[in-house]
Amino acid sequence: MALLILMLSSCLDETPVKEETIAIQHYPVIQKNEVDNPTLWLKVQFSHQAGSNEWSEIPIDAIEGFNYELGNNYEIRIRKEEALNEASGMHYIKYTYLSEISKSPVSASTTFEMPLKSNNYNPSKLVLGSAELGYKLLGEIPLECSTLCDDLENSLATNSEVTGVFRHNGDAIKLIQIK
Repeated sequence: MALLILMLSSCLDETPVKEETIAIQHYPVIQKNEVDNPTLWLKVQFSHQAGSNEWSEIPIDAIEGFNYELGNNYEIRIRKEEALNEASGMHYIKYTYLSEISKSPVSASTTFEMPLKSNNYNPSKLVLGSAELGYKLLGEIPLECSTLCDDLENSLATNSEVTGVFRHNGDAIKLIQIK
């Protein structure tokens, strides 16, 4: 009996480590974090999802050692393992960047949509700033609105739901349509 307990406890102490290749999309998405605040997340496709339309989301800073740049699709190699957060005593999945397989910029004509204001989030307004000072999505991604700045300001002030259609423009995203 003691041998069985020892064997089981030694199996529990071993955390599986897995290396795999993942794909990362060219733009982040907005999801709620563990305390229900809106934050930026990477849209990733793990190896078990490859070849399908199934994608997962992980926090934008979750892959230790990886420097994500907007406007690029990536294929990278990571190590995935279970880790313990000493402060909370909770287990989590730790991702470590190993190498880049490919990094390809998307076409200048590629568009994508992101919410700018939504009742699904608290606070509902996901864009910070003003037409005079400039805007940032969640205070992190510069948003260029050029001729649409006044429309954006009006939409954010009067509508409960606002979605933007964007194109990449270097480290910023360029607003091309408001929905």
